[in-house]
Amino acid sequence: MVEIDYKAKLDEAVIQSDVVKIFDNLLTVGVESGASDIHIEPLENYCRIRIRIDGILEELVQYPKNLHESIISKFKIESGQMRPDEKRIPQDARVSSVTLTNKEIDLRANTFPSVWWECLVMRIVDKSKKIPPLEQLGIEWSNKDIIFRHLKYPNGIILMTGPTGSGKTTTLYACLDFVNTSEVNIITYEDPVENKMPGLNQAQIRSDIGFTFANGLRWWLRQDPDIMMVGEIRDRETLDMAMESAMTGHLVFSTVHTNSSAETITRVYNLWAKPYMLVGTFNLVMAERLIRRVCDHCKTQISVKDNPKYKFAKESFRNFEKEALKKEILSRGIDQQQRNDFINDEKTYIGTGKDPITGEKCSVCGGTWYKGRVGLFEMMDYTDKIKNMLLEWKSAFEVETVALEKGMINLERDGVFKVIKGMTTLDEVYRYVKAKFDK
Repeated sequence: MVEIDYKAKLDEAVIQSDVVKIFDNLLTVGVESGASDIHIEPLENYCRIRIRIDGILEELVQYPKNLHESIISKFKIESGQMRPDEKRIPQDARVSSVTLTNKEIDLRANTFPSVWWECLVMRIVDKSKKIPPLEQLGIEWSNKDIIFRHLKYPNGIILMTGPTGSGKTTTLYACLDFVNTSEVNIITYEDPVENKMPGLNQAQIRSDIGFTFANGLRWWLRQDPDIMMVGEIRDRETLDMAMESAMTGHLVFSTVHTNSSAETITRVYNLWAKPYMLVGTFNLVMAERLIRRVCDHCKTQISVKDNPKYKFAKESFRNFEKEALKKEILSRGIDQQQRNDFINDEKTYIGTGKDPITGEKCSVCGGTWYKGRVGLFEMMDYTDKIKNMLLEWKSAFEVETVALEKGMINLERDGVFKVIKGMTTLDEVYRYVKAKFDK
C-alpha cells in the first residue's frame, strides 16, 4: 500500500495550493500504489484526481476549481511539448520524470477540452519494473505449450489482440525476451517505445516525418533482421508488409485491436488480406485480458448455485472433448477438492474486504476484495484444420466453433479454470468475457 506520508503530503499541498508539490506527491503516490493511469478532471462544482489501480479507478483527492488551471498549465510547461495558452484542442506529450522515491518514470499524457475546462490523463510507465517472464503472466498448460512451441518457429506472424490496457505489450516484450539471444537480430518499431530492453534494436515511429509502421517494415528488411516487432497493425499497407516479411523467412510479432482471436480473421479480411495469405503467414493469434486476483488474506467460499454466471461457466465446457478437458484440469494443478467445490458443491471464492481475525478492513487489499492482477489468455493455433477452413472461406464464427470443439482455451474457459483454482471470481471473469445473460 502507499506510504501514508505521501498521500498526506498531497492533501497538504492541495490545501496550500502548492502546484509543484501537488505534482511531485501525486506522481509518487501513483507509482507507489502501482497505478497505471492518473486522471485529473474538472467537474461542475469541483475537480478531482483519480488513479487506476488493477484496472479500476479510485478517487484520490478533490480540490477547488480555482486550482485546476494552474495544475494543467504547470504540466504543459514542464512537458515542453504542449502550448499552455492552447485550451481548445487536445494535446499530447511524453515526459520523463523522477518520483520522490527516486524511481524513473515515463508519462504519456493527453489533455482534452471538456465543458468544464481541460482534462489531463497520464499513463505511467515505471522504468524500475522488469518485464516478467512468460511463466509468470498466467499462461497455463495447453496455452503455455502452444506459445512456447511457436516461439521456436523461424518465421511467421504471432499476433496479440485485445483492448488498450489488456497487457498485450507486456506479453509481447516477454516473448521478445524469450527469443532474445546473441544469435539473432531483433528490431522493433513502436509508438512509443515503452520499455528499453538490452539486445534489441528499438525504433520510435515518427509519422509526422514519414517514419510509419509500414515504412519502418520496408526499411527494416535492409537491416538483416531475424525477428521483428511492429507495435500495431493499423492499416492495409502495414499488414501487407508484415505478411511479406513473414513469407520471406522472418518471425514477426505485432498487435491488432479486436475482441477475440477469431475476430482477428474478420479484421484482416477487412484490410483486404486473402485467405491464402493468412494460411501462409499466420502462426498464432492470442487474445488477452487482465483480471483482478482475489485477495488471499480475506477470501472466503460462497454458494453460486443461483448465479447465472455459474451456469454460463459450466456451459463453457459443454462441447469440450472429455479426454482433453480431463488432461487440461489435471495439468493446471486443479485437485479433486477444488473440482468438488466447484462442480458438486457449487461454491467459489470471493474476497470479503475484512480481516478474518479482527473484522476490520483488510490491510492487504484495503477492503477492495482484490489484490494484483493475472492474465486471461486465448490462443488460436493455426492448425492444418483451421487453415483448410480458411481456404474454404469459412467464417470466423465457424472457425471459432471448430477450434473450441478441438479444445481451444478461450478467454472464458481460461477464466473459469482460474475461478476453480480460487484465483479470481466469476464476476471478474464475466466483466471482460462476452456472454448472453438472461434478461
